[in-house]
Amino acid sequence: MARGSLVKRGKKYAVVLDLGRDPDGKRIRRWHSGYATKREAEVARTELLGRLDGGTYTGPTKLTVREFVEDRWLPALDGLVTGGKLRANTVRSYRNQTQSYVVPSLGHIRLSALSADHLARFYGELAKSGRRKVKAGEPPKGLAPSSVRLVHVTVHRFLRDAVRWGLLVRNVADQAAADVPRGDRQTEMLTWTPTQLRQYLDHAKDDRLWALWVLMVTTGIRRGEAAGLTWAALDLEAGRLRVEKTRVVVNFEVVDSGPKTAKSGRDIGLDPQTVVALRSPRAQTARERMAWGPAHEQTHLVFTWEDGSPYHPDVLTKTFQRRAKAAGLPVIRLHDLRHSFATAALEAGVPLKVVSDRLGHASINITGDTYSHVRPEVDQEAANLVANLILGA
Repeated sequence: MARGSLVKRGKKYAVVLDLGRDPDGKRIRRWHSGYATKREAEVARTELLGRLDGGTYTGPTKLTVREFVEDRWLPALDGLVTGGKLRANTVRSYRNQTQSYVVPSLGHIRLSALSADHLARFYGELAKSGRRKVKAGEPPKGLAPSSVRLVHVTVHRFLRDAVRWGLLVRNVADQAAADVPRGDRQTEMLTWTPTQLRQYLDHAKDDRLWALWVLMVTTGIRRGEAAGLTWAALDLEAGRLRVEKTRVVVNFEVVDSGPKTAKSGRDIGLDPQTVVALRSPRAQTARERMAWGPAHEQTHLVFTWEDGSPYHPDVLTKTFQRRAKAAGLPVIRLHDLRHSFATAALEAGVPLKVVSDRLGHASINITGDTYSHVRPEVDQEAANLVANLILGA
């Protein structure tokens, strides 16, 4: 047998490495199985022989997915958090995805035997019946495409690290990416028109959180960014705010952390009407601090309860949706105010780069891909404008 041979086993291929003989003269062979095509196996053989020659080869691991994730991967990520190289809420999200979905379904499989095939079936099951919270008596429900994608991101990350640590030859999540439900971004994303946004703000005029609604409508900042906004990060005289803290929910627990990405930490200009709206909570906080005295919490947040304690982000969402229903508007997610802002800005002719920077997207491509849709009435208006320009009114 050659030093690295390909062997077909059923419908799949294996790479068999010949490592010589042990002290008793017995041939030492290591099988790396599970390759769907001969081409995949050939690529793996080249990689394995390269590691063998370079002295970095390790045999196929007997670790199961559960053992790798729980005993090696997550503890390593906790170390990165301690060293300031990874955000704590990112690891909480990874832990939630693995404990809720990955380990229960795939935990018993040997890490080295995990295949794109396994992942394709796994993603399909999540899309069909993966939702954990189902009322008694109701049939199983599937996870939303965006939730299945989040699980896939987690799987891809731990398999990537397993490859980097020499435990695997390839990341099978690369081949399974095409099997992740994509959904239709235009149907997943609901937005309000500028008229509907004004209708909501008019209806919520007497709401304690009215200034927060105005801020989200006119800047497109995230819920966690608004909930974590401090007075120190807000300069009403200059008409600017700095996104430097966010309050997010991970595993039902509120976590204070830094911005989501490097681009998320940003300065945002405020229009005069938003500045006026934001002066109201400042005066209100001053009055309440006097009334509550020492019992008033010194959180230094812009938006708080009467006693100064912070809002749970989920309370903001529920309050918003309750107000939307009372205003006779389609009930959307609070995050969809961000989408509504971006859509309105682009339709108003604000350059894509400017919208991307204000939203704090990592790249302009994300903004373009996310907001590539155009409302039918705006499309019709564009058709009329161009036709009138070319053909004459």
